[in-house]
Amino acid sequence: MGRTRRRHYRRYRADQRALRDHVRRWWPFVAGALAANGLLVATYLWAPREPAAGAVPAPDPAAARRAAPAERPMSTFTTRFDRGEPRVRNIEIAARRLDGTVVRPGATFSFNDVVGPRTRDRGYVPAPVIMGPRLVKDIGGGICQVSSTLYNAVFRAGLDIEKARAHTMWMPEYPDGREAAVAYPDLDFRWRNDTDGPVRIDVQYTDSSLTVSLWGERRYEVRSETSERYDYTPYWTTVGSGTRCVPTNGRKGFEIDVWRVLLEDGRKVKRERYHTEYQPQPKITCV
Repeated sequence: MGRTRRRHYRRYRADQRALRDHVRRWWPFVAGALAANGLLVATYLWAPREPAAGAVPAPDPAAARRAAPAERPMSTFTTRFDRGEPRVRNIEIAARRLDGTVVRPGATFSFNDVVGPRTRDRGYVPAPVIMGPRLVKDIGGGICQVSSTLYNAVFRAGLDIEKARAHTMWMPEYPDGREAAVAYPDLDFRWRNDTDGPVRIDVQYTDSSLTVSLWGERRYEVRSETSERYDYTPYWTTVGSGTRCVPTNGRKGFEIDVWRVLLEDGRKVKRERYHTEYQPQPKITCV
């Protein structure tokens, strides 16, 4: 038994020496093979692959931004009003209809076409509107705040104003001579996108303010001038009655001129004059 055990021990030691010799001889080849396999696996996992038949490649956000039309802030304008007035509801309805409108290059925007009729079944309520030289209550009163805020954004953006008329009476919410009265369907505010790209209208409102911003590619730099008020006319005093009567304090009428200068690369391209004659607003007592 002792001789047999020694013989097995000598054979075990010989096998261990042979194994160590094999490891020392072949280990560099094994390590190289493992490294090569690891590199191949990494290359497979990270290399771009063609989508399978019928598959839709995942969108590339950067490429999508490059492909989208250029959109930059062109202009913005804010007007304000008193909280809680009936016309606030009308302003909000028209603002929602206007928000997000996109005007293509060369296309003409029509306020009445976009906002549509101002009727009770569309949510509009009675509020003061200007009719001739006085204020009366009518469905959709206050809509002109939306058209006039848009007008001033268009004015600042240097876009082509095709059709716009100021109110017959001066209103403190807007800059002198820079406003657009509207009444569906005849009295409209129209402007043309004379740039090379689309123009998007963004409208934000609170319970006391309205902001219109235009996004697109500006073509012109805009400068403006406003004259002093001149040729004042006095107001008169009268009495009104009925549910449509709106009491007013009375204001003088006057005339004013506004000029818009359009510049391209620092060179004057056009100088436009806008003349407005405001009628006096009578002092009215409702009985």
